[in-house]
Parts: sequence; structure tokens; C-alpha cells
Amino acid sequence: MGRDSLSSHLEEQIVTGRLGEGHRLPSERSLSGEYDLSRPVIREALRELTLRGLVEVVPGRGAYVRRARAEDATGPLEAFYRRRQVTPRDLIEARKTIETEAAALAAVRSELGDLESMEWALTRFEQPGVGLIEKARYDITFHVSIVRAAHNPVIETMYGSIRSMVVELMLRSLGDPTVSRAGLPYHREIYEAIRGGDQERAHRQMAGHLTLAEQLYGDDFDQSLHFVTRRELDRLLGPGVSLDALLAATAPEDQEEGDEGQGSR
Repeated sequence: MGRDSLSSHLEEQIVTGRLGEGHRLPSERSLSGEYDLSRPVIREALRELTLRGLVEVVPGRGAYVRRARAEDATGPLEAFYRRRQVTPRDLIEARKTIETEAAALAAVRSELGDLESMEWALTRFEQPGVGLIEKARYDITFHVSIVRAAHNPVIETMYGSIRSMVVELMLRSLGDPTVSRAGLPYHREIYEAIRGGDQERAHRQMAGHLTLAEQLYGDDFDQSLHFVTRRELDRLLGPGVSLDALLAATAPEDQEEGDEGQGSR
């Protein structure tokens, strides 16, 4: 067995769940003896698995199976979307497909921890005097919490692939008083529908929330999202503001699934 064969063998064990998340792999010495491979070959195999996001090496402790994250699959897709010059219309149509279904599923699948995450973000979003960047952070955290509450890894991954563009769209909405005022009541309506287990109402309110851009964006609705975002950044925050830095500042806190103490509804 060579390096590639070892990598494939370990990958199969990880993706099939035989080696679960957080499982500590045998030491380099043990793997070398078990598979009759040199330690440099073992290191290369582990390095390959690390680059592919399957394994995390902790210095002085060893190699562990890494928890799968929706963000792992987003990089190539995001680059592809941007090369296609995605417009707000494109993004809203995609969000309607993903988020209305996520909201409906969340109404019957959300657990206590999911509802607490939504309430945390919503309460802070509604506080007076919150700045634009913080509002965007709480806004995306609220929507990500709903998607996670659907408890569907495919939906979560799909949404993760457009998350950064959703933040850009939020900047356009939050920086426009007309859109911002019209959208504000929907958050609370969506949350109450999910908390009350009303699938139809959750789906309807999310659809209404997302339709506002189509109604109120004017010509921006069919412009390049990159163009709209760059213009809004210059207008609201000043020339030269880095979009990457902004997206990092609005990245929602990664909450472990199944936190201790969180029960079902």
C-alpha cells in the first residue's frame, strides 16, 4: 500500500463514519507498522487528508478526524458564482428556493438551541443604535440559524456556498432606509412562525421577506452584485474598505451542533 492507497483507505473510513468526528488516529509509528510504510509516507498521507479538510493535526497531540463543516464545500462554488457575474435577482431566486424550505423545515425540526440562536441574533439586531456592520452580522447569524435548524446537511451546504454574497446583499438592504424599514417586521414574524411550529406561515413570511428586494431595489436588481456591493461600501463606509475584512467581521460564530443542555422542542 502506497501513500495514495493509505489516503483513500483512511478517507473511506472517515466518510463512512467508521472513524467518527474527533476520533484520534493512530500515531505515525503505529500507522507505519500497520501498513508497512515509511513515516515520511505516512506524513504525506496525513498532509493530504488535512488539505482536504478530513483530518486536523494538533501539534504534540496527534491527528484527529475533523468535524465536517458546510463551509468546506463553498470555496470553489463561490468563485464560480462570482465569475458568472451574479446579480441580486439571481441570488434572491436562489435564496427563495433554499430559505423558504429551510424555514418550513425549521418549524417542525428546530430544537431549543436553534431557537435560542435565532432569538439571540434577532434581539441584538432589533436593538436601537446598532451599527451597519453589527446589524449585518446579526442578520446573517439569524438566517444561518434558520438554515441550520432545518437539520439538512445538503441545504446547509448549499446556503453556505452563497453566504458571503448574502452578506453583500444585506449591506444593500440595510443601507437603504426604505428596504430596511419594510424588512424589519418579517424577522420577528418568521421567528414566531418557526417557534410555533407553523410550516406554512414560516414559508410564507420568509418568501415575503425575500421578495422585498425585487419590489424595492429598482435597477440594482439586475446589476452585477459586485458592482452594487462596491458602490454601497464606498457610500456607506468610505473608499478602500476591504470586502474580505468586512465578511470576516460578519462571520457568524460557529455553534457546535447538539450543544450540551439543548433538547428537542
